[in-house]
Amino acid sequence: MPRRSPQTATANTLRKLKIALVGAILIPALSFAIIAWDERIRLLSSAENDGLTMAAVLREHALKVLDTDELLVRELDQRTRGMNWNEIRASASALSAQIVGLHATMPQVSAMGLTDGDGRQWVSTLAGGDGKSYSVANREFWSAQREADRGTFISRPYLGMHTGHTDFGISRRRATPDGTFDGTVHIAVAVSYFTDFWKEAISHKDRATVALVRTDGEMLARLPNISGSLPRLVPETSTLMRRILSEPKGGVFKGISPTDHVERISAFASVGNYPLVVFYGVSVASVLEPWWRHLMLGGVVGIVMTVSLIFAILAAMLQVRRLGDEQARRAEIEDAAKDGQRLELLGQIAAGVAHDFANIIQAVSGAATMIERAAADPERVRPLARRVRETADRGAALTQRMLALVRKAHHQDGSNASETTDPAEALSSVGNLLSHTFGRKHRLRIDVDLKRLPPLVRGSRVELEAAMMNLAINSRDAMPDGGEIVIRAKPESVGAFVEAESVENYQSKPAPGLYVRFSVMDNGVGMTPEILARASEAFFTTKPRGQGTGLGLAGARGFAERSGGCLSIKSSPDAGTTVTIWLSVASPHEHAV
Repeated sequence: MPRRSPQTATANTLRKLKIALVGAILIPALSFAIIAWDERIRLLSSAENDGLTMAAVLREHALKVLDTDELLVRELDQRTRGMNWNEIRASASALSAQIVGLHATMPQVSAMGLTDGDGRQWVSTLAGGDGKSYSVANREFWSAQREADRGTFISRPYLGMHTGHTDFGISRRRATPDGTFDGTVHIAVAVSYFTDFWKEAISHKDRATVALVRTDGEMLARLPNISGSLPRLVPETSTLMRRILSEPKGGVFKGISPTDHVERISAFASVGNYPLVVFYGVSVASVLEPWWRHLMLGGVVGIVMTVSLIFAILAAMLQVRRLGDEQARRAEIEDAAKDGQRLELLGQIAAGVAHDFANIIQAVSGAATMIERAAADPERVRPLARRVRETADRGAALTQRMLALVRKAHHQDGSNASETTDPAEALSSVGNLLSHTFGRKHRLRIDVDLKRLPPLVRGSRVELEAAMMNLAINSRDAMPDGGEIVIRAKPESVGAFVEAESVENYQSKPAPGLYVRFSVMDNGVGMTPEILARASEAFFTTKPRGQGTGLGLAGARGFAERSGGCLSIKSSPDAGTTVTIWLSVASPHEHAV
């Protein structure tokens, strides 16, 4: 099973910690929101159930009071049934005394009385049967019965003339034997009797509201009281009236009151067979007040815990990054050590090959010398022998370059520093050799301004020619479909070197001074940044196996640096490559090779 790299392990761990970080934020937030919403729903549902219970209690109280009041009205009606108004007026004192006795046992009753068909009240608990009368024709309990027999009728509230209290009337219609309207029997019920009971019943409820409402919208009593007359509710603006029409027995709802514009959870219940409902409401704000307190407290605790968890995860991520960086550094050190071991092994192999190759080159060189000396036809044989010896010299230079790479000679001595070369002659020789090497698809152009070119540069001519040839061959291989290869040489003065101002990849920085730039340019496939970073490493090659040793650019770099110069590469994919060898200009008194 392949081993995961430290970077991969660190990335996986960081990915998991990031997921944990998101979870540390989302999970508590979602949990808090769900719990808070569930608690809110529970509180509202509990308030609805409490409202229904309270409405039932208030209904039972109202029903008991109204049933008692209706019995009083029926009792008074029964006592005067069959009597005409002359008889009633004659017995007014006795009748008044009777109803005063009844009234004394009924604290909810403000007054009782008998009223004739003209609206004159002759018998009353307040008048005392003094033979005087006063008109109640403006009272709804009388006028409604005059219009039609309404059975037991409950009127809208009014202010009592004698008591000064707010009452509502309960009346029954009197009629002559032929059915003609003949007045009313009525009692006045004190609104305060209901409101006093309600105060006690809802004393433990904050901002609660109770009301007694007729099914036609007339409000008979309300707690807390409001200034002025009580409003009449209409279905167009009142949710309560719409619910009464759709649920006459009772129900519960949430809505905004048109009276004081407060949102309430409201419960209502019908009062027996009377055209009345008792209403109980509690403001949503008061119901949710403890919920808000718990929400704030829980939110603070949750935020503190979440922030603590976030900081812990962030600290863990920082530690993982540090550990990942440390592991990456260790892995780089291990890889470098392994690469060093591989290069050492390859160096040992190359050293053996170089030594064997050196022996062969010596034999070839010796044979060429013998041919040149013993030739019977010197004019014909000597040029051939000389070419063999020159080839052997280049092979010897290649061998020395391999040995230098293996032994890191360019870091240990400056063997090339004392040698100088005529750049014009070197380029001419390279041009002659390459003109016989390239095929028809590739063109070679040498661009040199001989007038401006310095006469000498530091470095071995053999190595310069070998380096230029290797670079030219690399350019040829980079253009499989053919193209032009340009070899250019021009002088250049280098001041303070700033790497950020150059687009070239310098393998080392040229020191300030005078140089000749030997450039080999092509418009081939170019190099990616990854290949460019390793292009001058020894034994690194992108060519197929058996077609490259990886020593061309490495050897050219080694030659340039041993000669006191440097090597730079400018390349990008599909834009060609330019390799430049910088060789410092030599003074005329230095020895040319």
